[in-house]
Amino acid sequence: MKTKLIIKGKRVQDVGYRLLLLSRARNLKGFETSNIGEDLIVLIEGEEENVKRFTQIVQAEKPPLAEVSEVIVECYDGEVMGVKEYREQLSLEQLAKIVAVGVEMKDDIKEMKGDIKEMKGDIKEMKGDIKEMKGDIKEMKTDIKEMKSDIKEMKSDITEMKTDIKEMKTDIKEIKGDVKTILKKQDETIAEIRALREDLKQYMDRRFEKLEREIALIKQKIGLV
Repeated sequence: MKTKLIIKGKRVQDVGYRLLLLSRARNLKGFETSNIGEDLIVLIEGEEENVKRFTQIVQAEKPPLAEVSEVIVECYDGEVMGVKEYREQLSLEQLAKIVAVGVEMKDDIKEMKGDIKEMKGDIKEMKGDIKEMKGDIKEMKTDIKEMKSDIKEMKSDITEMKTDIKEMKTDIKEIKGDVKTILKKQDETIAEIRALREDLKQYMDRRFEKLEREIALIKQKIGLV
């Protein structure tokens, strides 16, 4: 008896389905699987009872990672590969996959070694940068300490300057008062000088008039007029 099983679902390939089914096909004469689209096709041949039992196993069991929606059972009258022959073929396929994975792993390991070497260089560079940053931070701390000292000194100088300015304002206020007094006295002195000049001018005018009269009298007496 021959039967065709169509296993459908989101994930029925590359999840260990063929190995699982092969391990359950010991009592079958023929067994063969193939991937068609997203489906897994299983062809079996054997005694009717064994074929039915295997079909029930397929409907009941699945690999842990498989996602099966349905198992369709159809009649089949074509050729079916022997179980032993299929086992050898599957072994060769698995061996080829292992070799391919090994080559890929070898390339990945080589790439990883390159990445690790590059990472070591980056880490070494980072260590240098961190060391340099530590030096810069230490220098900055020293600068900040000096700045704090300078600011403290500046605050002291500003306080002293404020005191000096306050004293200067007091002195200026006193000077302004003195200047005001001096200006007042100066005005009084100028007024006195002006009055003195006026008195002197009047006195000199009287003296000149008297001298002119006396000179005119003398000239008259000596007959010059």
